Amino acid sequence: MMTGGAGANGHRAATAGDAGAIGFDERSEMRIDLHLHSYASGAATNWWVQSLGFGLETRESFTQPEDAYRMARQAGMDFVTLTDHETIDGALTLAHKHDFLVGEEVSAVFPEDGTLVDVLVYGLDAADHREVQARRSDVYALVRYLREMRLTHVLAHPMFEAGPPLDRAAIEKRLVLFGIWEFINGSRPAAQNRLTRDVAASVGPNELRQMASAHGLPAPRHRFIAGTAGSDDHGGIYGGHTYTVVPKVRDRTELLAALAAGEVRPGGEDGSALKMAHTGFKITAGAFAEEKTAPPIASPAVMSRDIAERTPFPRLFHGRSAQAEKLLDYLPLLTNLTTSQIRSAIVGLYEKRIANALTTTGDGFPALNLLTSLGSFVDGHVFIAPFIGVHGYFGREGQKTGALRRQLIPDRTDPLKVGVFVDAMDEIHGVATMYTNVQRLRALRASARISLVQCASGEDDGTVRLRPVATLPMPLYEGRTLGVPSLLDVLDHIADEGYEILHIATPGPLGLAALVAGITLGLPIVGSYHTEFGAYAEVLSGDALVADIVEVLVREFYQRCNVVAVPSTSTALALRSRGYQIDRFEVLKNGVDTDLFDPRRRDSARWTELGGGRTVLLYAGRVSREKGLERLAGGYRALRARRDDVHLVIAGEGPYRRELGAQLGETATFTGFLQGEELAQTFASCDIFVFPSTTDTLGRAVAEAQASGLPAVVYGMGGPRECLRPGVSGYVVDAGNEHDLLTHVAHLLDDPLLRSRMGREARAFTSTLSWENVLDGLIALYRDVAGLSPSRSSPGGVNGSESGERADDTSQRREPALVGATVGAGEIDGGR
Repeated sequence: MMTGGAGANGHRAATAGDAGAIGFDERSEMRIDLHLHSYASGAATNWWVQSLGFGLETRESFTQPEDAYRMARQAGMDFVTLTDHETIDGALTLAHKHDFLVGEEVSAVFPEDGTLVDVLVYGLDAADHREVQARRSDVYALVRYLREMRLTHVLAHPMFEAGPPLDRAAIEKRLVLFGIWEFINGSRPAAQNRLTRDVAASVGPNELRQMASAHGLPAPRHRFIAGTAGSDDHGGIYGGHTYTVVPKVRDRTELLAALAAGEVRPGGEDGSALKMAHTGFKITAGAFAEEKTAPPIASPAVMSRDIAERTPFPRLFHGRSAQAEKLLDYLPLLTNLTTSQIRSAIVGLYEKRIANALTTTGDGFPALNLLTSLGSFVDGHVFIAPFIGVHGYFGREGQKTGALRRQLIPDRTDPLKVGVFVDAMDEIHGVATMYTNVQRLRALRASARISLVQCASGEDDGTVRLRPVATLPMPLYEGRTLGVPSLLDVLDHIADEGYEILHIATPGPLGLAALVAGITLGLPIVGSYHTEFGAYAEVLSGDALVADIVEVLVREFYQRCNVVAVPSTSTALALRSRGYQIDRFEVLKNGVDTDLFDPRRRDSARWTELGGGRTVLLYAGRVSREKGLERLAGGYRALRARRDDVHLVIAGEGPYRRELGAQLGETATFTGFLQGEELAQTFASCDIFVFPSTTDTLGRAVAEAQASGLPAVVYGMGGPRECLRPGVSGYVVDAGNEHDLLTHVAHLLDDPLLRSRMGREARAFTSTLSWENVLDGLIALYRDVAGLSPSRSSPGGVNGSESGERADDTSQRREPALVGATVGAGEIDGGR
């Protein structure tokens, strides 16, 4: 409890009738919600309260004063106050109660810049009210009066911008003028309340005197900033959920004295989007009830439009009023439910609609099939549009708070909070490899707190698991599915965790929900491009038009990201050439576990088992036609027709295995799916690695082969060509040139010394690709996107260069800015 020293502000003795002990219990502390509204507050003046009426002309509150009093007492408050906007009419109806304190919320103006502040005043009477109202146009005159009359007063929600943006000077003036701040406002975001407390804790008597001198203000009477709390309830729901704790007092006189002396402690809940949405339903219901004798001011169509404009894709919602009609029909029921019940009721309708829409999408390429049910899919989201809109408001407030924090407290010590959203994290999904390693190492870095988020059921494995409301078939993986999350669950999770950066690793259902959530909340978004989706859509469908449609959808997705991380320079250039309007690319190169993939794991018995004493040619990855294995099989059969000293090993599984096995017969060995040490030993026990794919954007298996000491032969397209040193640790040949590919393989077969030398160079090349380096580079990228200085653990910052100079912004030139030598890794298509 904050006590001692000069009081935070003066207080005035109460009237004679207030004295005398009150029969409270024997607790050592008492509680009062110091910020509470009633019907007396009149027509809505706060824009966010107006917006909660969804287009209706509404009031600040529809809660009758007696109901507000009863609510606070039932919530455990020992004293009650009302702080209606610019009036004490409601409070005066309760002034006869011995446990009631008359209060008022007064909006005042800083005359020099028009900035507004709200001041909570307590213990005033009708004459004080008139004098206070007469001084609202000049906050300095108002504060002088409050001090002269010894009226206890509190600065409400100090970090809330009402008017011009807040800056350091504005906050310093508030610190000098007001000795008591509202540390927790039950309607404001947690980050805003936290900044209020942090700023208040950072000043003492010396700082306050210096600020007063700098702004030409009288030295303040207070030597510290005390902190109260209040619910700021407008809906008659949350009164008493946020409160101020004071020492045990006997009456209102002692209560005012404790408040004025700063003998207070804040307690209770911060604001949340869920609470504000519930308040919105309550206010909307009140507005309709008040207008029940007249035609509705806002039709369901207007409500639908207003809701839509609070979403990142408003055009999708325009004209869709059927669900808004239902929301209006449900209002009388909804307003009688608890917060959790109202969310459950609305979300249940939404999830049922979404699940029904997705059950008709079929089993083909999900992005395409979803288009057939887009109307129903979008309609379902109208049910939760009020929640989305309020999340958007909270997100905008969070961005303002973050910018203000960087001004006021530039030396940040807490870790950056990052949410990484990955649609699949199972053992065969190559994209998951990077993020699995990030998950394993993240505790080693204090500069960022990275949370991996999935949409899947199952046991806790260190990732956040959001429940799926539906499933879609997973492209290229027969029998596997992708979970479709509730958009509201994603929004709630991001808001609850306070993520400052969203990293969307895959553009699946979870990735799309995270993208919408990030745009709604105004958060920076890093999108990872791991897969050539258009190419795979054409393979799956056999239709070039299908590939073009998928390409359009994918391009739209990534163009909404602030930064797009690509696995190679060539991928960035290819995306640019295909019309992707992306301002900034970052290169996420491959990482490899050089402890696991090591030439020392070579085993002569395993080598003999795999190749029967022949030189072993290895392919590792998904066994599917789009990997170029049909071309490899034809070239390999021609090679075996000329020589018998080579044997092909195929490590992996996939739909092409049976047909490929029939073609190759005993000239090839199929190991099936391998992982961990068994996979690493297989790599090290082979001699040459060949990778015939022309669609891979990364080529993680190439890096693993190089780390295992194998020279590699790859096509000069996509990421694999950047996973080796051409002519030093392997060969890069023109894309699709099967003759040159097999010629270089034959060259390595004929020269064991060359194989050995290239193998050593390959191992040396991968020494810089440790997952620790990947994580350091990734964190540096996050910090850069967040506007923070690069992490000290990554000297080159996001550039990965000694100079640390930034590459040119791609919006100023045609070529993409390619930054970050070793930022991360992930397999291009979910295979190896």
